[in-house]
Amino acid sequence: MNSSFGDDLPPHNSKLFTACFSVVAENNPNALSRILGPLTKRGLSPSHVYAKRTGAAGEDLQVDIHLADADADTARRLAIDIRGLWLVRIVLTSDKHCQADIA
Repeated sequence: MNSSFGDDLPPHNSKLFTACFSVVAENNPNALSRILGPLTKRGLSPSHVYAKRTGAAGEDLQVDIHLADADADTARRLAIDIRGLWLVRIVLTSDKHCQADIA
Protein backbone atom coordinates (compact mmCIF):
# COMPACT_ATOMS: atom_id res chain seq x y z
CA MET A 1 0.00 0.00 0.00
CA ASN A 2 1.34 3.35 -1.03
CA SER A 3 1.04 5.84 1.82
CA SER A 4 2.16 8.97 -0.03
CA PHE A 5 -0.52 11.63 -0.30
CA GLY A 6 -1.23 13.49 -3.53
CA ASP A 7 0.45 11.11 -5.98
CA ASP A 8 -2.46 11.56 -8.37
CA LEU A 9 -2.19 15.37 -8.40
CA PRO A 10 -0.76 17.08 -11.49
CA PRO A 11 2.71 18.58 -11.10
CA HIS A 12 2.78 22.15 -9.77
CA ASN A 13 2.91 24.71 -12.56
CA SER A 14 3.74 28.26 -11.48
CA LYS A 15 2.12 29.62 -14.65
CA LEU A 16 -1.28 28.42 -13.46
CA PHE A 17 -3.37 30.56 -11.14
CA THR A 18 -6.96 31.14 -10.06
CA ALA A 19 -8.63 33.50 -12.51
CA CYS A 20 -11.30 35.72 -10.94
CA PHE A 21 -14.09 37.44 -12.84
CA SER A 22 -16.52 39.93 -11.33
CA VAL A 23 -19.43 40.47 -13.71
CA VAL A 24 -22.32 42.93 -13.55
CA ALA A 25 -25.13 42.16 -15.95
CA GLU A 26 -28.75 42.94 -16.58
CA ASN A 27 -30.91 40.89 -14.22
CA ASN A 28 -32.46 38.48 -16.70
CA PRO A 29 -33.63 34.87 -16.20
CA ASN A 30 -31.00 33.73 -18.73
CA ALA A 31 -28.15 35.88 -17.42
CA LEU A 32 -26.38 33.35 -15.20
CA SER A 33 -26.39 30.56 -17.77
CA ARG A 34 -25.17 32.96 -20.48
CA ILE A 35 -22.37 34.27 -18.28
CA LEU A 36 -21.20 30.72 -17.48
CA GLY A 37 -21.59 29.67 -21.14
CA PRO A 38 -18.03 30.57 -22.26
CA LEU A 39 -16.65 28.27 -19.53
CA THR A 40 -18.89 25.34 -20.44
CA LYS A 41 -18.04 25.72 -24.15
CA ARG A 42 -14.42 25.06 -23.18
CA GLY A 43 -15.30 22.15 -20.89
CA LEU A 44 -14.34 24.14 -17.78
CA SER A 45 -16.05 24.06 -14.40
CA PRO A 46 -15.65 27.07 -12.13
CA SER A 47 -14.25 26.43 -8.67
CA HIS A 48 -16.50 29.13 -7.20
CA VAL A 49 -19.63 30.97 -8.35
CA TYR A 50 -21.55 33.54 -6.33
CA ALA A 51 -24.50 35.46 -7.78
CA LYS A 52 -26.80 38.07 -6.26
CA ARG A 53 -29.28 40.67 -7.41
CA THR A 54 -28.08 44.24 -6.91
CA GLY A 55 -29.20 47.74 -7.73
CA ALA A 56 -31.92 49.85 -6.14
CA ALA A 57 -34.71 47.77 -7.73
CA GLY A 58 -32.77 44.53 -8.25
CA GLU A 59 -32.14 45.42 -11.88
CA ASP A 60 -28.57 44.08 -11.92
CA LEU A 61 -27.04 40.67 -11.37
CA GLN A 62 -23.55 40.53 -9.87
CA VAL A 63 -21.68 37.29 -10.50
CA ASP A 64 -18.27 36.40 -9.06
CA ILE A 65 -16.53 33.47 -10.75
CA HIS A 66 -13.25 31.77 -9.78
CA LEU A 67 -11.55 29.36 -12.16
CA ALA A 68 -8.75 27.38 -10.51
CA ASP A 69 -5.70 26.22 -12.49
CA ALA A 70 -6.24 28.74 -15.28
CA ASP A 71 -3.57 30.04 -17.61
CA ALA A 72 -3.27 33.64 -18.81
CA ASP A 73 -4.50 32.95 -22.34
CA THR A 74 -7.62 31.09 -21.18
CA ALA A 75 -8.45 33.83 -18.64
CA ARG A 76 -8.01 36.53 -21.28
CA ARG A 77 -10.22 34.72 -23.81
CA LEU A 78 -12.93 34.07 -21.22
CA ALA A 79 -13.00 37.75 -20.23
CA ILE A 80 -13.34 38.77 -23.89
CA ASP A 81 -16.17 36.30 -24.46
CA ILE A 82 -18.04 37.35 -21.31
CA ARG A 83 -17.64 41.04 -22.19
CA GLY A 84 -19.17 40.30 -25.59
CA LEU A 85 -22.48 39.11 -24.14
CA TRP A 86 -25.32 41.54 -24.82
CA LEU A 87 -26.57 41.64 -21.21
CA VAL A 88 -23.16 42.18 -19.58
CA ARG A 89 -22.36 45.69 -18.40
CA ILE A 90 -19.01 45.27 -16.61
CA VAL A 91 -16.35 42.55 -16.35
CA LEU A 92 -13.49 43.03 -13.91
CA THR A 93 -10.68 40.49 -13.81
CA SER A 94 -7.97 39.58 -11.33
CA ASP A 95 -5.89 36.55 -10.46
CA LYS A 96 -4.77 34.76 -7.33
CA HIS A 97 -1.37 33.10 -7.26
CA CYS A 98 -0.06 30.61 -4.78
CA GLN A 99 1.97 32.32 -2.05
CA ALA A 100 4.98 30.14 -2.96
CA ASP A 101 4.90 31.55 -6.51
CA ILE A 102 5.07 35.14 -5.27
CA ALA A 103 8.10 34.68 -3.03
